[in-house]
Amino acid sequence: MQILKFSSLKKVIVLLLTVGLFSCDENKAEKETNKIVLKDTVHIQFKDTLQTEIKEVTLPKLNDTLNELANLISGNKEFTFTTFKKFTNENSFVHFSNDFSKRWKKFDSTRLNIIKNFADSTLIKELTPTENLFYPFSGPDILYSSTLFPNIKHFTLIGLEPVGTLPIIDDKTIIPDSINNYFNKINSALNAILNFSFFRTASMKEDLRNPEVDGTLHLILLFLNKTNNSIINVKPFYIDTLGKKQYLSDFNALKSIFAKNKSVEINYLTQANQVKTITYTSTDLSDAAFKKNIGLNRYLDGLNFNITYLKGASYLLHKASFNAIRNLILKNTSQVVQDDSGIALSYFEKDNNKWAYSFYGKYLKPINMFVQHYQKKLDSLYTKFGTKKLGFGLGYNYRDKNSNFMIITKAK
Repeated sequence: MQILKFSSLKKVIVLLLTVGLFSCDENKAEKETNKIVLKDTVHIQFKDTLQTEIKEVTLPKLNDTLNELANLISGNKEFTFTTFKKFTNENSFVHFSNDFSKRWKKFDSTRLNIIKNFADSTLIKELTPTENLFYPFSGPDILYSSTLFPNIKHFTLIGLEPVGTLPIIDDKTIIPDSINNYFNKINSALNAILNFSFFRTASMKEDLRNPEVDGTLHLILLFLNKTNNSIINVKPFYIDTLGKKQYLSDFNALKSIFAKNKSVEINYLTQANQVKTITYTSTDLSDAAFKKNIGLNRYLDGLNFNITYLKGASYLLHKASFNAIRNLILKNTSQVVQDDSGIALSYFEKDNNKWAYSFYGKYLKPINMFVQHYQKKLDSLYTKFGTKKLGFGLGYNYRDKNSNFMIITKAK
């Protein structure tokens, strides 16, 4: 049987850009509805129980092509495909779908649901209400951040990994890469976060920098799809020296420009009909780069994020070579939610502000790779003040009863 070929990811956006799929000009997208199927605006009525009146909510249009693509990436064979239907008949898709469905079902029942319960019953009581979350050193991890912080409306993710493009199939282009290679790379990229709760930095250099899966966007769309969200739009942009977003017409333009802070904005709709936004920026946060990155500094200063989340952060913020981004976090945020790989306790103690600590789980010495970052004072505080039950594994000591989790709050 002839194997259908997967399009070159370097030409990934060309087909859909010709019909305005990722255009920042919404009027243009509306004019192209003869080529792209967009869902009609949905009107929902609900009753306000306090004022006993009917209000009308207008939901944004969803992009059917992007949502079908997200279902393809996540191997959802229960979805009714149209544009990509023939690819779902390939053995590679069927195999990936069957295998990943089993893995996800186990992950959802043994880990994700437990984290959801913790977030809803415990974590929410300790967090200051806010709409913005800052998650540096995140890679494509919208999965854990959106699960732990279900009330956040704007997630700002930053990592070294490239934004990437999208695997759009172009039948007119014949290349040697098959769809089988793509799903193999997706599987490989998912291994660490599903098994250990974090992305391995060394692995991501290969998993998210190859011709098939060329950046974080693939996994972000997969996670949004598997957690029952619908895509509104996807917009490439970069952050200029004034700290402003400069949107681009397509991902080819993003890849070709010589600019720092290449980024993507994803707007999506949750099952509860909430509109939320993810921005992912590919950039270096070490002092050598960040101190010179005036635009990113201005951009982050203007975000008004009250909560910073740090998980599996390679203990980078323990080091003097990351002073600038650490100082920005301590200055701008009112709560830091982290494991011990985030900001070292000593920096909170030295800060001009006073910080209060709430400990969960158990503090153990870091794994062998990071054993030099053991914090004796943190160990003492865990013993002195006691901890609350966590109930699931997180971070480098990822097994349940071995993981630590901290909520560190700036005193008012």
